[in-house]
Amino acid sequence: MELNRVSENGPKIVVISDKKGGLPFSKGILASSISMTGLDIINAYKIASRIQEYFLENRMYSLSLNDLRTITFRFIKDEVNLEYAERYLLWQSVGKLEKPLVVLIGGSTGVGKSTIATILANRLNITRVASTDAIREVMRASVSDKLIRPLRGSSYNAYKNLTLPPTGVEPVILGFREQVLAVSVGIEAIIKRNIEEKSDVVIEGAHVVPGYLNLKDYYPRAIIQQIVVSVSDKDIHKEHFTKRTVETQGSRPMNKYIKHLDKIIIIQNYIEKLAKKEKIKIIENYNLDTVLNEILELILHRLRSEFGDVGPGRNKKK
Repeated sequence: MELNRVSENGPKIVVISDKKGGLPFSKGILASSISMTGLDIINAYKIASRIQEYFLENRMYSLSLNDLRTITFRFIKDEVNLEYAERYLLWQSVGKLEKPLVVLIGGSTGVGKSTIATILANRLNITRVASTDAIREVMRASVSDKLIRPLRGSSYNAYKNLTLPPTGVEPVILGFREQVLAVSVGIEAIIKRNIEEKSDVVIEGAHVVPGYLNLKDYYPRAIIQQIVVSVSDKDIHKEHFTKRTVETQGSRPMNKYIKHLDKIIIIQNYIEKLAKKEKIKIIENYNLDTVLNEILELILHRLRSEFGDVGPGRNKKK
């Protein structure tokens, strides 16, 4: 590993270079990359700070991206352990697969999908986050009025727009199924587009339902991780709506959702039943950090299936 060194009077900015050029070293960006291992952001930032001090103490002002990763691996191994160091290299190896990461987060209204998706995307440095509610609205604006009946309303009251009155079946589920079938077309279009562009994406929403998406066709070209978020405790579920009302400054009033909570729970039970059938992981959202770490662990497991042994200069595709 050859690192450029300069005199005491030289620049004090560390530049990290790759094939596309060079950029100044950033403790914040490196700390974010380290936190993807599951290490808390405070300790990740401490390690990033020590790495910066190491560069300055040794007058290392220009180094390659691979050199940075090698040094970071060694610091994590020495200050935490080998497991976290290997996790770091696994995350850094995603780009070498030339496969985009597609994370699908499902669950009924109010379980915390949007919050989880936003924070997870930030943790993984993913710039694209799509909501199925937004997809539904776009489809409603683009499709003939005669064809959009299933897209009207929320997931829990879609049954009100059924063309024919249901007989012998739960209307809430029937209406939800029709809406999911329609929105799934838009979800798959988003997945296909991101795979073609090789762009990572997080897609969240009540319409991300196990068994409705034909994901097997995309496995060779993408790393796809689907999960379902749940809140089993009814009182905690209500608290989520209260929090949402505050965060949206009243634009999404809790009474609107609590009024329909029984229907929302019916949909949640339906989604979880399908998740168990399709062997999709169900994660209880009682602690946000725990949920995020569980999702990261699932993605890490997928990455390990794509790579053999990891270590500086040893990441090789199976």
